[in-house]
Amino acid sequence: MTQVVDSTQYTRIPLQVYSTMNDKLNALMNGEVLLIKRFEQAEGSDVLIRMVNKKFTVTQISYDKTDTPNDPRYWITFNVGFNDLSLMTVFKWDEEAFSYSNKYTINDVVNYTNIDGQPDSAVITAVYVNKNDTNQYAYQLSRDPEGLYAEEDLIQNRYQ
Repeated sequence: MTQVVDSTQYTRIPLQVYSTMNDKLNALMNGEVLLIKRFEQAEGSDVLIRMVNKKFTVTQISYDKTDTPNDPRYWITFNVGFNDLSLMTVFKWDEEAFSYSNKYTINDVVNYTNIDGQPDSAVITAVYVNKNDTNQYAYQLSRDPEGLYAEEDLIQNRYQ
């Protein structure tokens, strides 16, 4: 049976999700870089998006999650549609928050065994990292908002 982990041993990773189209567009218009989860359909890759003002105002995407003086982030002009922003999970880009190696993130659907021993599925609503071991993660689930479940107790829902 799945055990709920001790929440005092974990710290919440500050992932900010934009849920409304208005919030997403305002963030882009204000110069923020956003991450669109699983934008790349063929591989399921996340991409960064920004809006730039050149001769015309355009959206650009990047697959590069790191940006250093020796290896700058590569941006390419790409048409990102309203439906992409509307239908996909969009985060405010935060280099530190996305530097962890957690397997799941907010809005992923997972299967698990609940505290009553019954198979269940839920949506991840928050991600936590262990205070003593940054390779251990726990997740808050929509079906049990009071408990945290260890990463190894969750299975990716194949229908997502």
